[in-house]
This record gives sequence, structure tokens and C-alpha cells, in this order.
Amino acid sequence: MTISTMTVPLSTPMAKTPGPLDTVRTLPSLTGLRWATAMLIFGHHLMAVNYFGGTAGDVWGFLFEAGKTGVTLFFILSGFVLAWGFKPQQSARSFWWHRIARIYPLHLVGVGLALLAAATLVPEIRSNGAAPVVANVLLVNGWVPDWWQAGNPASWSLVCEAFFYLTFPFLIRPLARASNRALVIVVVASLALAALAPQIAAVSPVPMSAASTPLLRLPEFVLGVALALLMKSGAWMPMRLRFALPLAVAGYALSEAPTLPGTEVHVGLAATVGGFALLVAALANADARGRSTFLARPLWQELGRVSFAFYLVHLLVIASVSSSWPDGHPQLPWPRAVPLALAAFGIALALAWVLHKAVEIPAQRWLLRYERSRARVRPAAGDVRSSPVAGAGVGASGVSAEALVGQRTRS
Repeated sequence: MTISTMTVPLSTPMAKTPGPLDTVRTLPSLTGLRWATAMLIFGHHLMAVNYFGGTAGDVWGFLFEAGKTGVTLFFILSGFVLAWGFKPQQSARSFWWHRIARIYPLHLVGVGLALLAAATLVPEIRSNGAAPVVANVLLVNGWVPDWWQAGNPASWSLVCEAFFYLTFPFLIRPLARASNRALVIVVVASLALAALAPQIAAVSPVPMSAASTPLLRLPEFVLGVALALLMKSGAWMPMRLRFALPLAVAGYALSEAPTLPGTEVHVGLAATVGGFALLVAALANADARGRSTFLARPLWQELGRVSFAFYLVHLLVIASVSSSWPDGHPQLPWPRAVPLALAAFGIALALAWVLHKAVEIPAQRWLLRYERSRARVRPAAGDVRSSPVAGAGVGASGVSAEALVGQRTRS
């Protein structure tokens, strides 16, 4: 579903002076960015499973050790898109139901595939007992550090997203009413908390993980929310993409920087989060002002729509394809590792496409149709209808935030 997008020539004053962007709905470059982000995570997991050995393995590790920060980019993107599509008249109940419809059917299938893989080709991902698996099904396992990869190992990030979705209706209203100065303070505080997260986890009396405890990842999401609100109001004009992209690359590299001496404070993480946030805002600004990027092209849009399913299955495929090697770690020279990696990629993409078409879209349509039928029987004041095809938030006029970034099924 497409809603009209404001197009502004580069020569107009708005190109230099920002104005409110409340009428802008489609941000297709952010859909393409989701696929680029998934590729970073895919590359990181190829490294973790040691597809490449020798010098090729060293080079691959140099390029993709930081690929795990792709999840950080997903979290920022999620907050940005949800805030961009926020409409005050939508009820919290409607919002939560849309989020369930968006992620839960595919999540359940992913857990089932993970249990099948654990029982056959990849026994090393078996969980110790039923409780961690049940916690994963309910998307709460990340709150117990020892269970963070129970069930489907990749779905730990969904535990964080579920927490973000739970808190969003309570966060967005005060933030949407906040002054620009208050939003800037939120941005600075979010970056500081990103750097402090490892230190907080280290001194916390309750077991926490800076990587997987949802509360410690919340600042990344909140940062995306605050920047979207600043940008929509016209209070902030993001830098051009040609400047933001190098900063994002630098932030990616700085994620591997050491912590401050004698502490667990990780200033490099703040640089990573900040660089990625600038990239998201720059891409959104390019789309909003009629300067859509290559990420808005049709192929990237289709891949972006499949990215959620791809993310949920890619690690299972990588581990299954390499399961016949000792300990599941091929460590091959590059002429043999490249075809193996391409095979894993092809299988994961094909499986993701099938799940997207056969599970994700139909299940979401059915669940949202159920909500609309209930609303017709018992209408709720302020309830917002939603499109039957909506990966991260719900927007106005029945359009999901996924549709707001130019996709039909996910953010």
C-alpha cells in the first residue's frame, strides 16, 4: 500500500531548512537497509561457525567480527519506524495485537525448525530441559542470561523486540509531547547508556547481559524513537547520506574497540549506535525529501520484506550445512568455503521466501482480519484499523509501520 510522499527538489529551501514531515509516509530505503543489515549478521555467523579457515578465515573475521552489531541497527530502525508511523488515536491493545500478528507466527515456526535441527543435524543447540524452550516460545528467555539462545538461537533479539513493543505505547506519548530540548537529552542519554551497558551488567546484583538483556538494549530503540520525532517535527535535519555512511562504517569498526581501562565502559559501542542512527536518519531523510537511494529499488524492497524470515532461519541453515564436518566447523580454504557459503545462503533465502509467502503473510492477514471483525462487533473509541498486509510497527490510517517504510510485511 502506498501513500503519497512529499517530493522536494534539491534546489528548494526545504533542502536546507527542515520542516515538519508529518505528511510523509513511505520510506523505502529503510526496507532495503533491513536486508543489508541481515547480510552483516549472516556474514558474522559464517565466521562464528568457521566456514573459512587459514588466511581466508582471518580476512573474513576482520570483515565480519563486528557483524553482530547488525542487531543494533535493527533495534534503532525498529524504534525509528514505529515513531515515524505513530498516531495518537491508536490504542495500546491494537498496537500489541499488530505486533503479535507481525512476529509471532513466524517465530513459532522458527522454534519448531530449531527443535527439528537440534534433534537431527545440530545437536549442540539443544536446550537443557523444557523450561528454556518454553521461555523462548513466550519470548522471555533473554531475561535469563543462561537461556538467551534457547530454542531458536537467532530469536533472542525477538525477546528484546517484544519488550520494546510492550513499552512503546507508554514511551511514545510522553516523548511525542516532549520539547526538542528534552528529546536531545534523551538522545544523549541513550548514547551514554549504550556505552555503560557492559558496566551496568557487570555490577548488577541481578544477572544481566549487555548483549541480550532487553532492558540494556532498550536505549538503542529509544534513540531511534527520539530521532524520528525530532526529524518529523522539523527540529533536526539529518546530514546527507554521503557523510552519514562513512560515520556508520567507522562506528561498525569501533564496536570492536577495547573498553576504558579498568572498567567495562565501552565508548566504542556508543560510536556504533550513534553512527548507525545517523545512517537510518539520513536514509529516511533522503526518501522523505524525494531523493530515494539505491536501497529503494524493487529488488532490495523484495529482499527487505523477506529479511525477517531469513534472519530467523539463516543460522539454523548455516549450522546444518556445516554439520558433517568435525564439530560443525569446516575451516576450509576459500575455493571450497565460498561454494559452501553460497549454498547455505541459497538454501536460507529459498526457505525464507517460502516461509514469507506461505506463513508470514497469510498468518498476519488472518490475525488482523480477526481483529477487524471484533472491532466491527464492538468498536473501540480511538482504535486504528490496519492493513491486512503489514516487519516493526503500526502507523496511521490502517497502515502498518512496515508499510510506511515501503514494505508489506515487516520492519
